[in-house]
Amino acid sequence: MRLLLSAAFVVAAAGPIHAMTWSLDSYVDYPLVDENETGLQLTQGIAWNAAAGEWVTSWQYGLARFTEDWQFISATGHIDLSTMNVVSGIPQELADQGFDHIGDFEVRDGVIHASLDSAEGDYQNGHVALFDAVTLEYLGDLYPMIGDETNPRNDVASWTAIDAETGLGYGKEWQLGDTINIYDVTDWSFLGTLEMDQSLSSIQGAKVLDGMMYLSSDNDTMSIYGLDLSTGHVTELFQLDGVDGASIEVEGLALRTLGDGTVEMYVEMIANPGGGSELDAYTRLYRYVGIPSPVPVPATLPLALSGLAAFALARRRR
Repeated sequence: MRLLLSAAFVVAAAGPIHAMTWSLDSYVDYPLVDENETGLQLTQGIAWNAAAGEWVTSWQYGLARFTEDWQFISATGHIDLSTMNVVSGIPQELADQGFDHIGDFEVRDGVIHASLDSAEGDYQNGHVALFDAVTLEYLGDLYPMIGDETNPRNDVASWTAIDAETGLGYGKEWQLGDTINIYDVTDWSFLGTLEMDQSLSSIQGAKVLDGMMYLSSDNDTMSIYGLDLSTGHVTELFQLDGVDGASIEVEGLALRTLGDGTVEMYVEMIANPGGGSELDAYTRLYRYVGIPSPVPVPATLPLALSGLAAFALARRRR
């Protein structure tokens, strides 16, 4: 079943949607191979664990924790600098199923909902695995992440996003497309799609805040997009600055609302100067600050995403 949601059916249940004015606040460059391999731990995804007051990050083969001011706490997996071999932090029972790639992810109620796939299998094995956000231990829960019938398997698990207000999960295929997949986060079963008014590709990460989805793209312009979940309207918010002479890859992003009402956004970008040795590569962690301007939402529009979540609950009870 293809559930194509209309604008009237997807208004977020959490009050007004905010327009943001974004500005670059700062950035820090972390070498991939410093003492704690901090840059390495920032090469796939990033999320705020509000329950613990910590940042959680991912790299291809593991997860890591950082304090609020980005001091390293712990990690799973590393690179043996004496041999440059990967020591994977992916649990053996998952590795045995071919999983060798962790993407961007979300933390919900202290649990990491991590996107997993098989790079060696050309990204045809998308799943979501659950991990404890403090111990980083695998909780034993693994769910297929299936896309729409037009593309159920091909590179559909680069990232996960969760709307904290509605409890719905989201993902998107890597290839160019104008739909976002919608999931029931209790088992990551496919519910339908949300149609966008612009096709996007190479999306590396996404987060949802106040009815807006924010997406980082590894396209030619290194664009950060905003997707209004009530209308499907896509806006390019800004473009990241590149590094002259370096090969660049944009990765995941994270947002959180601060006490003064502003929103901070972190975006990961891998830079390899001159395309040389990976020993020279680093992760640039951008920090942007958004100042919100409330935009009224007509009271007559239905609270549809809550309705879709209720639909998912009813479906599970059949």
